[in-house]
Amino acid sequence: MKNADKKAIVGLCSGHFMVDWYASILVPLYPAITAKLGISLSFISTIIAFGHMLSSMLQPVFGYISDKLKHRTFMFWGLVMASVFIPLTVVSNSAKFLALFLVFGMCGNAFYHPQVTCLVNTFCYNNPKLSKYMGIFLGLGTIGYAIGPVCSSAALAAFGENSLLLFSIPGILTALLIYFVVPKIPAETVCQRKEKFLPIMKEILSSKVILGLVLISVVKSGVSISFGTYMPFLLENNGFNLNQIGLVVTLFFTISGIATMISPKLEEKIGGTNVIRFSFCSILPLTLLTLYVLDILPYLSAVLFIITGFFILLSVSVTLVSAQKLVSKNKGVISGIMQGFSWGLGALFLAPMGFIGQYFGVDKILIIMSSIAFLTGLFGITKDLKELFESEVNC
Repeated sequence: MKNADKKAIVGLCSGHFMVDWYASILVPLYPAITAKLGISLSFISTIIAFGHMLSSMLQPVFGYISDKLKHRTFMFWGLVMASVFIPLTVVSNSAKFLALFLVFGMCGNAFYHPQVTCLVNTFCYNNPKLSKYMGIFLGLGTIGYAIGPVCSSAALAAFGENSLLLFSIPGILTALLIYFVVPKIPAETVCQRKEKFLPIMKEILSSKVILGLVLISVVKSGVSISFGTYMPFLLENNGFNLNQIGLVVTLFFTISGIATMISPKLEEKIGGTNVIRFSFCSILPLTLLTLYVLDILPYLSAVLFIITGFFILLSVSVTLVSAQKLVSKNKGVISGIMQGFSWGLGALFLAPMGFIGQYFGVDKILIIMSSIAFLTGLFGITKDLKELFESEVNC
């Protein structure tokens, strides 16, 4: 790989760290924002849900557009939008501007991901180490997401809400950095097909192999979102304070990011099928053990919860790289499906799980979601998927 391409990969990974960092900095601040504006929990929850769903579901569309672009438009402006509008959300003085800034910031996140995920593939030029670089790219995004809440809550507590405006600076500087270190998109990699978006989506999703990869991605996303959302309630009920809960959740997502970086090396040794099964089938026993010791040894339970995060996202790069290889002419679209659309579908688990948690206990949510992962690991890998992963190992 040429030195310029390595610089491009470093720039893209840095941008991914930053854009996912912005995606999470508001998480611990929502109570303060709600109190300041005098709005209801249901109102801000609706705005957050709408922003996440819009961001996730639009990623295949933005991927479709970016596949046909010779310019790095989404890469640059996506990060700029996230870095400008998300900090503005904290200092907004009305619910109307809150909604506007939040949606614009999340759309910036949606702009960034498909094109940049595609460019990681492009600048690797089918390098055998593509999975390694993709794992690093995805892992740094997850670690950025993990660190965001700690940074924003500390800044708010120490310096007040206006200090969050300074958070725009690193994002804008990173956007300028990647603009100069990432080369122009090679003309031969730009999609020349004339089909419209819906026929391409229909063609992609008509593949049983792609649907299998999407299923795995949706379950993974649903488990990750559910654990990150509901485990803090259990920790709080067992005596953990806000700072301790924040630290546990941060470590949970950090170790998830590390797992994403490690998974390509593990795939080389045991194959993609076994990585997915090892990942998904480990979650249930760890969850049951976590819940069993929660009342007896709460700190040990927190450690087990963090370890569970390692297994939840262990298979991310395996499924994404496999999907990109299958849909090489529309890498932006498939990247949007695997990262954004699948994440949005995974978030849909929150609605029924919230109902179950309210009436039967939050612990039942974790058991149900980890059981879904366990069953997916056992029965969700079809013969076609096995052949796909085996062919990649042989290559």
